Amino acid sequence: MDTTQPENATLPGAAPLPFDATLLFKALQYQLLVAVEYCYDLAPSECMWLEAMGDVTVPGKTQAEVKLYTDSLTDSHANFWNTIKNWLHENFERTSFKSLVLLTTQKFGALTLLKGWNTATPADRLAIMESIVAPSQVDANTNSKDEPDAEASAAKASKSKSLQQYVMAPERRDALMEVLERMHITTGADSLEQRLQNYETRHLKPIRPSKCKQFIEELLGFISSPQLVIGRWVITHKAFTDKLSELTHRYMKHPRTFPAVDVKALKKTINAEEIRPILFAQKIVEIGGETHLKEAALHRVVAQTTISDLYTDGVLFKSMVDLYLGNHLTQHRYGRALAMLGCAGVTCPAALGTRSMMFYLERNALAVEPFCGLENTMPEFRNGIYHILASEEPEDEDDEFHWRLWK
Repeated sequence: MDTTQPENATLPGAAPLPFDATLLFKALQYQLLVAVEYCYDLAPSECMWLEAMGDVTVPGKTQAEVKLYTDSLTDSHANFWNTIKNWLHENFERTSFKSLVLLTTQKFGALTLLKGWNTATPADRLAIMESIVAPSQVDANTNSKDEPDAEASAAKASKSKSLQQYVMAPERRDALMEVLERMHITTGADSLEQRLQNYETRHLKPIRPSKCKQFIEELLGFISSPQLVIGRWVITHKAFTDKLSELTHRYMKHPRTFPAVDVKALKKTINAEEIRPILFAQKIVEIGGETHLKEAALHRVVAQTTISDLYTDGVLFKSMVDLYLGNHLTQHRYGRALAMLGCAGVTCPAALGTRSMMFYLERNALAVEPFCGLENTMPEFRNGIYHILASEEPEDEDDEFHWRLWK
């Protein structure tokens, strides 16, 4: 894994900061997206490791080094040489993999000898590397016009030459040939933005459009979860499949389960004073329910937000919502009529207020009828439906929604 910009990259209108780590996190996000793609290809008996043996590893199959970079992949570029150096480590089991992959967003440099790498034989690849480390080639690379600072260029060239010498050392030749037999270079890989878009296009067709971003964020959150990292950052076929099933079940276009609602976030938007003039709030206040106003307002927003989101994604039609609202209005009217019979002969305003408040709480505590057949429909949603109905002023006053148990 690596970053896309040189160390002196700056933010618009700001001086460069040596401790700006945003690019590092962008590179990590990129690595996680690559890891997700590898997870899709896992067989039931396989698993994927992150960082333990390199960036992305499927034991017995593939080890991939992931580079998010903007410059060209040239003959002397550290991404090429350092990757091979990592694979030459004495504890790295090269022969256990069928392929060793250098995946980079870089494109081959115009004059690089590496362009024919993937079609070359191991012997040809060794010959390419020997040509690169030849003094004349090293001189040509270190005198690049793209590096006007002579001192910096010299230091970079010295580091590059040292790295090349390590890789090409005779005592590592057998290990190097094992690497060259398996090595593949993928250049011009999609950028982070392109990879995100491609993931959505390829894998999220069954997902509601408004939830695609949340789906990806939760999947990446799962991949990088502390639980997995602490457990040596290994992801099994089953764990990945289970997470996909969970997210798909939750965010699919025609869901079976009531959609998740961020109640805590919605609660922060509620201002009790602002909602007091609204009709549903006035009907709660008239029965002495001031302490329940903020909760009622929250439930109303939960219902409104859920319905709006499902409308946006084409999951709902107006007739479906109207039917649900109509059913609850009818049930409420009969329930209120029954409760009013129990108040026959009661004339004390305080007593009627108390009974009305009891009726309010009983109705809010009723078992929830599934909304459009969705499992686990939230009580907050159903109660929000009550408050939506209480906000309406029907043409026939007999159809109006009330909590009070008096005319």
